[in-house]
Amino acid sequence: MIQVDCSEMTFDDQLALASAISDGLGGRAVALVKDDKLMVDNISGTVAIAEVIGIVKGFVSKRKDAEFYSVAADGDDVEVHTPDPLARSRGRKDSGERLPDNLMKCPWCGFVTQFEEMYTVHIRSHGFVM
Repeated sequence: MIQVDCSEMTFDDQLALASAISDGLGGRAVALVKDDKLMVDNISGTVAIAEVIGIVKGFVSKRKDAEFYSVAADGDDVEVHTPDPLARSRGRKDSGERLPDNLMKCPWCGFVTQFEEMYTVHIRSHGFVM
């Protein structure tokens, strides 16, 4: 099974990419969103990873900031890196979406920092005691 790691993309972009992959493979496989990855599940026949990479690159090339994206393959895994990996969490309050491990996000306003002391002071500014 081929996996496409698109954890840096927004959920809407992940769904659009899954749709593009499913359409591009013409019914031989379907792409489903599972956690932060797309799982390409074969329905009939086999799907080469080169086909999936081609579809992903085609999807990325249609974006206005396409030159800042990168698509790489590692075995049966495809990785998509975006120019703004924090875009996934922007504009959402406590959406449950994951940030990189070294960052902390305020659940009330979306403030992001990598420093625990600054995060604690910020949370206290909302009137909550930690």
